Amino acid sequence: IKIYIGGSFQSQKRLRPIRDQLWAMGHEIVGSWLDECAMPNGMTKEVFDKQLAIKDLTEVKAADCIIVDTFDPSTTGGRMVEWGYALGHTKLRYVVGEDNCIFFKLADQHFKTWPDLLGYFQEYHKTSKYIATGMEQKEFT
Repeated sequence: IKIYIGGSFQSQKRLRPIRDQLWAMGHEIVGSWLDECAMPNGMTKEVFDKQLAIKDLTEVKAADCIIVDTFDPSTTGGRMVEWGYALGHTKLRYVVGEDNCIFFKLADQHFKTWPDLLGYFQEYHKTSKYIATGMEQKEFT
């Protein structure tokens, strides 16, 4: 499934290995903010921030599933906007960490830890052992 992982920008490095584990299970991770690029020279912060916001919402909309990490405090509120946008656009919604917002009550599942969520994914969101490569399928491990 296509997954968007939302969280505090300060959680970026902590969430990368989790993203990698979900990808290794065969899922597509559509949230690119975990590897956010630097602001290009000559671009204003206002334009840069707008482009990032549009990109993030486009990725949320493309996702089948959003997983929001609430362990670190948010300084921008971005994950809350992403969650709200996902309520109308994604099929599956999961929260990992504290259930500290009334709108998190709308999650399909709440997990106290990432290992809990990863175990759930291994059980209930298994993917094919095969990946399409052109006209054939090759097994991957």
